Amino acid sequence: MPTLMPSDTAAALGPEARNCDSRSLLLDRFCDPAAKEKDRHQVFTRAMGKAAIRAKSAAWNSWLSEPKPDQVTLHAQLQSRLMVNMAGGVMENAGLCLDRFGLPYIPGSAVKGCARRAALAALHEWCTAGGQPAHKPTGPDNPLASCCAPFATPANMLAAIARVFGWCEQDWSDRSAQSDFRWACAGQEATLKAAAEALATPFHWPIEDRHRNTPWRSLPNFAGSVSFLPAYPVDLGKTGKVDGLPLDVPQLGKLELDVVTCHHREYYSGNPAYASAPDTEEPVPVVFPAVAPGHVFTFALVPLRGAKDPSYPSDPSATPNGKAPFCLLTFALAALRTGLEVFGLGAKTNAGYGWFADVTEAAKAQLERTSRKPNEALLGEFRRLDDKKVRAAARPFMFQNTQMWPQTGREATDDYQFTLVSFILSEKKTLFDAEKNHAGSDFAKGVKRLAEKFGIAIP
Repeated sequence: MPTLMPSDTAAALGPEARNCDSRSLLLDRFCDPAAKEKDRHQVFTRAMGKAAIRAKSAAWNSWLSEPKPDQVTLHAQLQSRLMVNMAGGVMENAGLCLDRFGLPYIPGSAVKGCARRAALAALHEWCTAGGQPAHKPTGPDNPLASCCAPFATPANMLAAIARVFGWCEQDWSDRSAQSDFRWACAGQEATLKAAAEALATPFHWPIEDRHRNTPWRSLPNFAGSVSFLPAYPVDLGKTGKVDGLPLDVPQLGKLELDVVTCHHREYYSGNPAYASAPDTEEPVPVVFPAVAPGHVFTFALVPLRGAKDPSYPSDPSATPNGKAPFCLLTFALAALRTGLEVFGLGAKTNAGYGWFADVTEAAKAQLERTSRKPNEALLGEFRRLDDKKVRAAARPFMFQNTQMWPQTGREATDDYQFTLVSFILSEKKTLFDAEKNHAGSDFAKGVKRLAEKFGIAIP
């Protein structure tokens, strides 16, 4: 399939854009939306052979790790393949969101939609069960319980949902039985009325006399009090098995080819000769890229307009520790966690795509290990050792069972162990390389065990 491009671009990238190292550019500018079968497969295979650039992931997560008083973050590991933005009608990226560095990411709008869906579903379950405090979803076996936990009544919860995610006129509309807020509260007018009044008070929005029974008609549209930032995969410093994570971690930004098969192309295209969908049509497999499972994505939420209004919420039970802004963020985070684990995110979730597991603590621990720096004082001490003593220092860590490692003294500390393995792999690499492939080298085993503990890749 020929690659069409201007002459100056062809001069820079060469014939067929052979010198292009950006998979985003290849998919965005140098593909044919009409390509089918082998040509389509070739387009994706070529682009996926280009590695994502890690700089964006490092910069983004470095910024997220900076202390911010109101920001909350969640690390979640992808349990199955992920597809986002699949509604596009052309082949460019096949609807997959890749940034200019070739790194897959989840737009903030998709993150917000995932959390909002979970919050509304939790409220709907509460209201369809009767809407009384005794009917609130509770218990560890109910995945929606965490969304409802902070609130005493459905009205308080609906007001919180509106404050976090915002609303427009259609959300309250009584002209459609499918308006979101009405569906969530099972059409209970009293709940809608109480929530609208609770929203009007902190913003000092007057309720017109003609709207006393329908106060939501006096509310202006509102964009929400919490910003849901785009979610990027985080570089954990290693691939494969990471302590605390249910799946192995793939290479950062890894994409995989998947297949969806249309069994009735003529029927769906409206061919009058196919008034029904017979089993005589030839199946048509279509390949598309998907994000490989195992990636750990970082989700971040920050407060916006109105999030720090001390008069909200009016129900004290919905304000943990008396901190209103953290109530909204905590609720939003609980809704997002529920959405990721219960409903999934992206396309084809009913087919098993886009499911996540909260791995925040394990990911933070791994990130802390990878960001650790050697102790300068210990480095100076190790530099004064001869090769024989360097070997002796690493041997105590040769055992796979860490309970057989030193349990007392400075040798038992992470600071000592990390500095030792960093020193050997950087300044005594020749010594290690000479023995790393020797099965009988206790020194090499010790270095490998230490490197494994701290997620250090051995070249």
